[in-house]
Amino acid sequence: MIRVKLPERTFVNLYDATGISVGTKIKAINITPNDVQLYFSAAEPTIDDVNLPLMFGRGSAFNDVNDVGAWARCVAGGVINIEVLT
Repeated sequence: MIRVKLPERTFVNLYDATGISVGTKIKAINITPNDVQLYFSAAEPTIDDVNLPLMFGRGSAFNDVNDVGAWARCVAGGVINIEVLT
């Protein structure tokens, strides 16, 4: 697993942060109690994207194979682990 720090109020490109190839299926595991917003798209979401899915504190989520991007954001800051799924 690869640990990714999420600075306060900043979207992090999970593929860039981990060096995992774009389109690879990944699992995000929230290891902090703070909620994390996830977004699976090539373009970075804007702060106005209020309908982003939430991964609750200490929860996990995964994307689909061939997603062209994966982004995460935590308002209070947090840490997630990323695991490659095969």
